[in-house]
Amino acid sequence: MDEVRPSGRGLRISLGVIAGLLLGFFCYLPAVMVWQHYGEVVQPRVYPRGSFTGPDPPPASYWVSWAGPAVVVVACGLMTVPWRPARQFVVPLVCAFVPMAAMVAWFMIGMELFFTPD
Repeated sequence: MDEVRPSGRGLRISLGVIAGLLLGFFCYLPAVMVWQHYGEVVQPRVYPRGSFTGPDPPPASYWVSWAGPAVVVVACGLMTVPWRPARQFVVPLVCAFVPMAAMVAWFMIGMELFFTPD
């Protein structure tokens, strides 16, 4: 009887998902902050209480600083697609990273644009 040898495919997929979630939660915000600091991105002004529109919208560089690190991770992930073992790790990583990074960005942008202390 032939012995079934477990493949590393399931392990690579699981590790990719875990790594993507951790990368999105712990590394995305610091990458954005470094980008904003060294890129000298102008921080948006806090909108007045009760107003969701301000007189001057955030500059384009502010939005690019939030999109840039995510685009870099996705681009690096897409470069590994031709190599099968890497694809089994990186595609789940990117698929887990993007929603986690989007939630972090949504929360932090909301805090920066709409939070007004008393």
